[in-house]
Amino acid sequence: MTFLEETLGFIDPPVKQNESIKKHTTIGVGGLAKYFATPKSLYALRLLIESAKAHKLKHFILGKGSNVLFNDGGYNGLVISTERLQEVSVYNGKVKAMCGATLNKVIDFAKSRSLSGLEKLYGIPASIGGAITMNAGAFGATISDVVSCVETIKNGKLCKYYKSDCRFGYRKSRFINSKEVIVSATFDFINQAKELIEAQIKCQKDLRKTMHPMGKSFGSVFKNPNCQKLTAGQIIDRAGLKGYRIGGAMVSSEHANFIVNVKNATAKDILNLIYEIKERVYKTFNIELKEEVIIVGGFHDFNC
Repeated sequence: MTFLEETLGFIDPPVKQNESIKKHTTIGVGGLAKYFATPKSLYALRLLIESAKAHKLKHFILGKGSNVLFNDGGYNGLVISTERLQEVSVYNGKVKAMCGATLNKVIDFAKSRSLSGLEKLYGIPASIGGAITMNAGAFGATISDVVSCVETIKNGKLCKYYKSDCRFGYRKSRFINSKEVIVSATFDFINQAKELIEAQIKCQKDLRKTMHPMGKSFGSVFKNPNCQKLTAGQIIDRAGLKGYRIGGAMVSSEHANFIVNVKNATAKDILNLIYEIKERVYKTFNIELKEEVIIVGGFHDFNC
């Protein structure tokens, strides 16, 4: 029995073939995924992963696609999107969100119940699964500040990790490069007047409008270097790279830690621009920038 034949019994909608990845990433690049699935339940998610393993088919879990770069040649395996796993609920003041729920959805849900804690992350185009994995943050706050526990699928079984077990750090957690798949997270929010929460969200929206460029991008490309007073964006700016362009990819003229797809950029354009930024910054300041962006397959697969 083939992989597609096996999945017909439990996947609705059926697994797609040769799906364009660029439609599912915020930067809007990438080739075709050999297989693409959007499970609607944890049961289906688990069976998809197990079926892929049984057929020796590599797989990649995709949330909002805001920090990943896929090869122009596509992905010769199964891409599993969590976009249908979006349930958010509350019990005894704790908010539980499935991995595919967006940060904005969780923050708005909490606001509707006068619960506060993640407003500074409003506007980050990430799913809960991706945000937990990268310990997403903005304006001095991180998602780990309010995490209570995280549930994953590991070797076909459901596992639970409390915050102290998650090894959160700056843009990292135990789940980076792990074979586990995050399926949900539970948060400890605090009670707050709804009007104050709304004011904080409005403040974040206004800040993002003034600081972050519009259009197709990853969000931040590089981590802020350790032991540096300047941010990655400020360092790239001082290296004279604002507006620098390779093909259809350009360093934003508004925020230098953003690469924007200005004209049908390819993944190769973007990767070459990442290389150029890193090389220029290292030669100018002897600072090695590290990517926040996950390059699927690794640099060597792009043949730049």
